[in-house]
Amino acid sequence: MKIKTIIDITKAETLQKNGTTDIDIKYAFAADLMSDTLFIISREEEPVLLISGITDQSVVRTAIILDIPAVLVVRGKTVPQKTIELAKENNIIMLRTHYIMFVTCGLLYKEGLKGAPWQKR
Repeated sequence: MKIKTIIDITKAETLQKNGTTDIDIKYAFAADLMSDTLFIISREEEPVLLISGITDQSVVRTAIILDIPAVLVVRGKTVPQKTIELAKENNIIMLRTHYIMFVTCGLLYKEGLKGAPWQKR
């Protein structure tokens, strides 16, 4: 699913657009605990969209570690400028939607985006 499609489906606004916008996102993962994201998501997976309510720099640092190309912040939360700048420096697209996480995931799933594969560890 293209970034433009994700923006259209979730009625998201783009906070930071440096990055690969034509990438085909295969999976999504939603979490507010970045430790869960680091534990479950593998770097070998296809491009993953990270959906979170976290707005501090940890969400971008997690995306950097896991080669996640885009982060979608939910609940219309304000994202600090330092977080946006870190995303820009690392070519991570930052989006924001006013939908809650559950609705955001449901909308994307309904349109064909799959949950990130994971193995119970």
